[in-house]
Amino acid sequence: MAQSTLSRVLPLRTAVSTSAGLASAAVNFLAAVEVAEYAGGQSAWLAILVAGILIVFAGANFSELNALFPSAAAIRVWIRRGINDRFSLVSSMVYMLTVVFVIAADAFVLGHTFSRAVPAIPALLWIFVLLALVTWSNSRGIKVAGTVQDSNAFVLLGTLILFSLIALGRTPDLGQFHYFDLGRHWFEAVALGIFIFVGFEWVTPLAEEFQDSRQIPRGMFIALGLIAIAFGLFSLALTVAFPHGHGLVHSFVPQLLVGMRALGPLGFWWMAFITLTTAMTTFNGGLLAASRFVYALARERALPVWFARLNRRLVPQNALMLLAACAFVLAVLVYRTGQYLLLINAGAGVESLMYALSSILVISLRRREPSRPRSFRVFGYPLAPGLVAVLFLGLGVEALLTPTGPSGFPGALVFFLGIVVVMTAYVLAVVPRLKKRRKGEQGVSTPR
Repeated sequence: MAQSTLSRVLPLRTAVSTSAGLASAAVNFLAAVEVAEYAGGQSAWLAILVAGILIVFAGANFSELNALFPSAAAIRVWIRRGINDRFSLVSSMVYMLTVVFVIAADAFVLGHTFSRAVPAIPALLWIFVLLALVTWSNSRGIKVAGTVQDSNAFVLLGTLILFSLIALGRTPDLGQFHYFDLGRHWFEAVALGIFIFVGFEWVTPLAEEFQDSRQIPRGMFIALGLIAIAFGLFSLALTVAFPHGHGLVHSFVPQLLVGMRALGPLGFWWMAFITLTTAMTTFNGGLLAASRFVYALARERALPVWFARLNRRLVPQNALMLLAACAFVLAVLVYRTGQYLLLINAGAGVESLMYALSSILVISLRRREPSRPRSFRVFGYPLAPGLVAVLFLGLGVEALLTPTGPSGFPGALVFFLGIVVVMTAYVLAVVPRLKKRRKGEQGVSTPR
């Protein structure tokens, strides 16, 4: 009889690479430019460092929740135990879609990067080929997908750090810049810097495939440190190469411009390669984590059981294929319309609201299940989780209200509310039928 459960084979390094890779999206290059704009120049690195420290507190929440209930359903289980079942389904399904948002937004940057680097090949072809390659590697098994994630994530972070150091080393008179000059909008810079780390927690749906689920918190904290170092150095190199931001603000490929300024053609192609690795880590890690989440929802009949089927390599291939197809369709729409900011703001808003919710869940579950063993506990309880909840609630609302066009219209908020309405209708109308059908099938299959 075929095995019907996931395989526990992943090591600590894959927890680090998945957490770091999901956060290290190509859109981070655009975010680094925005952070520099608000920070007023060379203090952008400091804004990113402070943002990373704040994110550590959100990481502590996810670590405690993972220690309580390590599951492929992750946030679905935590909200159900901490609040209620219906709210858990709606919010977890909305949360799941943020992975597709990030992949589509990353595809937008990838397409523009390679349109600039290799104009003869259509941008959408690059996106399709890369998504197809990542989907195929995922379908080959968790070890193959983990190896792809490890190699790309560590190459990305390592070369980004090395490139930034080289760029800084080739800049004359580094002492002329003001690295601790906090501008008028420095707090806004910190808020935007937080979004560079968004997605680090999506390693938690892989809890059933790690050799030890306690490796996930360790991996997340190591990943946050690596992201802060890599993108902090990149923002510093960026602001030194373009001290006044000229040529970067309206560019979709600031990393290529910085590469050209630092090392000429070699730097240009180096940064094009790094952009490719960011897409590989985001596409691969996103599909890897989200497909397990879809599998877990289908396993409890919140989605059609078809998505809970595993192939012979113990991969939820049907869920994988659906997510890849949705990501490609959305990527095409975003590339054609240029509305990448809509997805970035919507994704950032949803993630920030989830970070706030994670604090509420930690407090709720401490009260509801005080005696349940926890291999990890948040520090500074209950003050720290309470402050994190308030902070990220404000950031989430701000992200959703941020205009996505010159008209000042909050498109991200409307987009978010539309998804919430659709998911609520699905939970109220479709899920009860799926569960009823499950009971009927169990009744028919009862032994005589």
